[in-house]
Amino acid sequence: MMHRSVYAKTDSLEAFQAHESSNAHIPHSPGPLADLFRKISALQKLEDRAVADNADYRRQLRTAIVTARNAPSHERVLTTLEHWGVEANEVFFLGGMQKDRILQILKPHMFFDDQRSHLESAAGNVPMVHIPFGVANS
Repeated sequence: MMHRSVYAKTDSLEAFQAHESSNAHIPHSPGPLADLFRKISALQKLEDRAVADNADYRRQLRTAIVTARNAPSHERVLTTLEHWGVEANEVFFLGGMQKDRILQILKPHMFFDDQRSHLESAAGNVPMVHIPFGVANS
């Protein structure tokens, strides 16, 4: 069952954490990005098979979650990824800290965020994509 959030960006951090904690068992809806998540999941499954068939196979796709969330709202992120069939190789719950430092070290091929302010970053030459959906873009 998918659940539409009643949390508003204007609510307090405490309200957000309470909302996410009480909905930790309910995955976020993939919305317009559903196809992207299905493709990531399918590619990860193909790589799982390649590893099972050949121990020397090196995975080509790495997925990292870099989010300002922290406990207790982290549980819903994990529930959502599991529901979508996406495995994250690395997860960083930054608790509001800047993402730049992590991105500088990870050097991702692409970084997605729903807040434009997070795309104005000192992370260097990281291609960044604004996701214009969600509470931050209402």
